[in-house]
Amino acid sequence: MEHFAIVLSVAAATAGMIRCAVAESSTIGMTITSDREPDDFRDPKNTKYELNGGHTFDSGLIFGGSFQFSDTAFGNRSSQNFEGTTGYRLPLDRVFSVTGSVGIGEHWRETPGAAFPYYVLRIGAGLDLTDHFTWDVVSYRYRNAFDSGDNYNTPQIATGFTYKLDIDTAISAKIMRNWKDGDPSSTGVSLGLKRKF
Repeated sequence: MEHFAIVLSVAAATAGMIRCAVAESSTIGMTITSDREPDDFRDPKNTKYELNGGHTFDSGLIFGGSFQFSDTAFGNRSSQNFEGTTGYRLPLDRVFSVTGSVGIGEHWRETPGAAFPYYVLRIGAGLDLTDHFTWDVVSYRYRNAFDSGDNYNTPQIATGFTYKLDIDTAISAKIMRNWKDGDPSSTGVSLGLKRKF
């Protein structure tokens, strides 16, 4: 199952990077997230570095992939996630849209060592306030391991803003709340950069 999840993730990520004739656009981006302790925002918990890519078709279909490296504050623990997704963006009018996606990934870490596949579901809503400024009203992620014994029930809810520097480049900021197995695990803030081509 582990190798199957990796193969599908690689395929989805690769598909997300390929530019086709019928495509509307492709993107590549990076995000840095600082997770803070759930009960004390002053205390850092970990830092996450993510590279991501996606391909959106005229129909609204989206293929995407990402790689995330997480480094624990004040410790020697690190973990990685490699993920591929398929989604759809539905414009409800000129300024409001809903986006949903499903995907699978592989999580691995050291100290203690572990590796397992997981699935992820996401839904979000965006509101274009101006031609350059979008309010990412809300996004929700449900993520869990295929084997519940891996203890990876890690939902997240977030909100943020995206600002288009020009027609091809955008920066984003987000604040999020994370849970693990039913308990708050962190509050995070992230900054991102995305380039369209």
